[in-house]
Amino acid sequence: MAYDNITISTPFNIKHDVHVDFSSATGLKGLPPEWEALVKSNFGEGDKAAIAANKDAMVDILQFQTKYQEQQKNAAAAAAAEAASAEAIAQLDDAELEMLAGAMMEAPGPAPLPVERAVKLDELINTEVDPTALYPDMRKIGEGAAGEVFLATDSHTGRRVAVKKMPLTAQNLKLLSTEIQIMKTSKHPNIIEYIESYIVEKKLWVVMEFMGAGCLTEVLDQFDAGVHMTEPHIAFVCKSTLRGLAYVHTMHRIHRDIKSDNILLGSDGSCKIADFGYAAQLTQEKSKRATIVGTPYWMAPELIRGQNYDQKVDIWSLGIMVMEMAEGDPPYMDYPPLRALFLITTKGIPGLKHPEKWSTEFKDFVAQCLEKDAENRPTAEQLLFHPFIAKYADLPEANLVYVITAARKAKQDAANFTL
Repeated sequence: MAYDNITISTPFNIKHDVHVDFSSATGLKGLPPEWEALVKSNFGEGDKAAIAANKDAMVDILQFQTKYQEQQKNAAAAAAAEAASAEAIAQLDDAELEMLAGAMMEAPGPAPLPVERAVKLDELINTEVDPTALYPDMRKIGEGAAGEVFLATDSHTGRRVAVKKMPLTAQNLKLLSTEIQIMKTSKHPNIIEYIESYIVEKKLWVVMEFMGAGCLTEVLDQFDAGVHMTEPHIAFVCKSTLRGLAYVHTMHRIHRDIKSDNILLGSDGSCKIADFGYAAQLTQEKSKRATIVGTPYWMAPELIRGQNYDQKVDIWSLGIMVMEMAEGDPPYMDYPPLRALFLITTKGIPGLKHPEKWSTEFKDFVAQCLEKDAENRPTAEQLLFHPFIAKYADLPEANLVYVITAARKAKQDAANFTL
């Protein structure tokens, strides 16, 4: 029998299992050099025993960090590719750009669990109105990684709106389409109202309602200045957020970045969920997710450990946000992210610094949100009926106008003091 024509392929679908044991240097022995360097740079001498006692968790965290760094590397490469392709994109006329977007964008189908389908650009973008005429006067009020935010006034109605301007490239069309599609189809009093999208000079303009008091973080930033939220204030924010999340989750979506930065406040004290840039639509093909998305200190244990996850990660993040409102910062904020992730998965979240200040209902609400077992963690709908919400959220003193005003005054006083 002849074997001259046999071809042996290279290995595929390889998983490298790391076997570790105790080491006096890091607490673990058998780590790849780059992992050992991470442990040494993020953990101290007093952490060795905890690391050795939680070897599997440590390996999970290091794998998480490697995967996260790989995602960041890919994002940087994509950004470089965006810059390289910007000139080519700029040469496309509107019809060509629409054809390109239609080929690359995807949007979810109907409930209960949709099948992803391609959509055309004109399903997401208004091509019949000139936004530069509709919003002639703009003032920049913010800037982030995704783009710039401007305050504008609708020349027809006089309504003030927020306009988010983002570069439109071949690489980010699909990501932006997901965000727009979710925003456009999310109509709820506790979710930022999406108004319209336009393309202007190869930039995507997303027009949203303007919230005059900024984000919740601006209140929490004045915690050390003595601006503290009471239980009614916190309950009101939780109720508003839970109502928005219950709606989002019913549509088989995950926000994946619930934190104070993404809760916007109105000058009247209203409270709404914003920023769907990390949101995901669950589908028949993907009824769970495993992508590393979010902000480390607010991440749920199942996400950190690389397990499949669902809408329950938003409930965990809400629990962290509750502690953020109670104490000014999320737990472990003083630790490097890698060490914080290890502590979250092995020790859980520490108790409140001053538990005697808080009601039994408040402490139970936090405990239920921060249940490590996602299966036992309640849903947004269930938490809306929790005694903490029922007892405090609708009290007259739950109105946020007081803390919004106090935070503004504290910020202005600090600015005047430094002059």
